Amino acid sequence: MKMEDKANLPRVRIAVLGHVNVGKSALTVRYLTRRFIGEYRSNTDLLYRQTIPLESGLLDVEIVDVSAEIENDFPIEQIQWADACLIVYSVTDRESYKYATRALANMKSIQTTTSSYLIANKADLDHLREVAETEGASLAASHGIGFCEVSVAENSPSLYKAFERLLNDSRGRPVKHRKFSVSKMIGTLIGNNDHKPIQLTQGTMKPCCKGELHKSRVLKRRQGFTATASL
Repeated sequence: MKMEDKANLPRVRIAVLGHVNVGKSALTVRYLTRRFIGEYRSNTDLLYRQTIPLESGLLDVEIVDVSAEIENDFPIEQIQWADACLIVYSVTDRESYKYATRALANMKSIQTTTSSYLIANKADLDHLREVAETEGASLAASHGIGFCEVSVAENSPSLYKAFERLLNDSRGRPVKHRKFSVSKMIGTLIGNNDHKPIQLTQGTMKPCCKGELHKSRVLKRRQGFTATASL
């Protein structure tokens, strides 16, 4: 696709929220690549960008995987940046369900018009379950949003439907006023220091350390270099 054509595509931005170890990153990469790369944690937010084909046409999608390293810090800026939010918890972790409950309450308190969807991950680990499916369904219903249980490890079809519902719901909405930009929010993957690119459907996302990120910003200022993931 020519750069000028890509620049004219409609864009939707999604924020993926959740407690630590619920599988947000694995879920996001599963949607973009159709592959399971296992659990990993990030010490900062990670930005993914990719052109997604939908029945209604091509869509430029940005997904920010919000780090939960600071557990009590509600990511209001990321939510205000996003057109839609995907809230994730693990059926094996009661604390992650409480985190999702607080996140939805906080989103309601700031009266955001952002579309939302609740996903319960790790449904394949039913023998370790701490949260009943009815609890998740009830929480979602109380906020008037969609809900499903999935297993990222087993490639649940409902995972793709959740993302596509948010994309379709947000596509036709007026462009939001952006409170900030996360176009350079590419983080370091804990335990992954080899910097191998993650192969996506139409490009790559290469994790960068903080030093590399600073260098990229300098290059952009001096040379007009685009220091973002090209997905």
